Amino acid sequence: MKHIFTYPFSRRTNIEIKSIRKATSVKLYEDETNQRWVRFTDLEVLKYHREIKIKDFFQTYACRRRYTLIEYVIDYNESDKLDRFFFALKKALKENGSELLGYIRLVDIGKNGGVHHHIVVSIPYINIKGKKLPQHLKRTFNAQRVHGELVENNNKKMNYYIPKEIVELGLNKRVFARSRKYKEIRLNKMIQNPQNSNDFAPAVVNIKKTLN
Repeated sequence: MKHIFTYPFSRRTNIEIKSIRKATSVKLYEDETNQRWVRFTDLEVLKYHREIKIKDFFQTYACRRRYTLIEYVIDYNESDKLDRFFFALKKALKENGSELLGYIRLVDIGKNGGVHHHIVVSIPYINIKGKKLPQHLKRTFNAQRVHGELVENNNKKMNYYIPKEIVELGLNKRVFARSRKYKEIRLNKMIQNPQNSNDFAPAVVNIKKTLN
């Protein structure tokens, strides 16, 4: 779709920081397939692009025989530098013969108003018995234990993230991020076992329809 113009109707303020973000403008687009004009709020456009990136991540690492996904939840603090968390995680993985392949990070707000980060990382497949993570995957941040757990159902986790509201943290504060590139494990490196249908997440659908 071709962007025509944007009509702002309100401004973002510091009063609304650490709350659900509200729409501040309406964007007009021309659907080039049928030459019809359609309108969306800036919030709808943000969610649309975020949904594409979330689905792209889970589709890339859908094969459970090649990849293991782990979710971490970290309380938000505006002075925190999450680079330190990723640096420590990469170091622990390398020391144990593994590596970080990719990640997505989403800022969320709980029912009690608490703001936190959801981080899903992809690593080469490891056999985790039960629900307890290996010691090197149990993380701490700012001297506090970080909640971490194995993602057992990729599709369920993906559909949990997609409808999440966008949190307002202020101008130039990122509330969604992903690794710059995704590393993948070559097929000839994986164990050649018969594949089951539930080893893969559903294929990504064309979500352009969600905005029409």
